[in-house]
Amino acid sequence: MPWACSGSNIGSGTVPGGTSLALTVHAEPEHLGPVFDGGASGYLTKMSADQDLIRAIRVVAMGEVYLPARAASLLLQRYRNVHATDGPLLARLSEREREVMTFTAEGYSAREIGERLAISAKTVDTYRGRIMEKLGLNHRSKLVRFALRMGLLHEP
Repeated sequence: MPWACSGSNIGSGTVPGGTSLALTVHAEPEHLGPVFDGGASGYLTKMSADQDLIRAIRVVAMGEVYLPARAASLLLQRYRNVHATDGPLLARLSEREREVMTFTAEGYSAREIGERLAISAKTVDTYRGRIMEKLGLNHRSKLVRFALRMGLLHEP
């Protein structure tokens, strides 16, 4: 089923009932993430559409992902930049701190985390404080975003 969206709502939700190919004027890396987060299976700039549009449609129709070399390069660069800066931060955390961070990001309360890890809720709060300090975070929502970037959250 074909689906289209304007630049203002790219990434605002999932594609209803199928796959999509984003055709846009934007080639900057900050536009790639929202396109794929929104459910697109392909990304093509209007500048290259005359050469690659038919190939992109065929690739996406077969259930594959279409990404021109330039966009793939930008995504790889973005991935490397995120992991180069955040990866060492994650390494600062102990195994127990990573467990507490993951459960916190998944929405569990201190009491629930304590029950799962056989520690007190007060100890969970202590771990949370250490995690926030080590990562330089000042709010739980930022902790959740960090856990997402690091791939610590998974579908249930």
